[in-house]
Amino acid sequence: MVQLLADPAHSPKWLRGLVLHEPLSGGHGQLGTTSRVVMEMGQRKMECTETITRREPADLREVPGTTVVRFDREIVGEGLWSAVRDRLTEAGPGTTLWESENEYRFSGF
Repeated sequence: MVQLLADPAHSPKWLRGLVLHEPLSGGHGQLGTTSRVVMEMGQRKMECTETITRREPADLREVPGTTVVRFDREIVGEGLWSAVRDRLTEAGPGTTLWESENEYRFSGF
């Protein structure tokens, strides 16, 4: 599951409403990477900048089942700041537990 999350081809499956996710600096999903993200919700489009602030372990190709994978990012857009902290652990054979903590701050509508 973690390998699928790290693959940009699968991003629309995890990010509902995703129209565009393009790295501006760095490599997709890598620590420190800044990306332009465009989301569409109904008739509204929103453009944000996403920065990867934590990715542990750095190499997601062969993660032992007992490892907790941490993937944090900061998202900034017009009137919006958000911090997302994801934790992924193996819950059983072929099953992953994905816990996501989201913090939002709005400065207007």
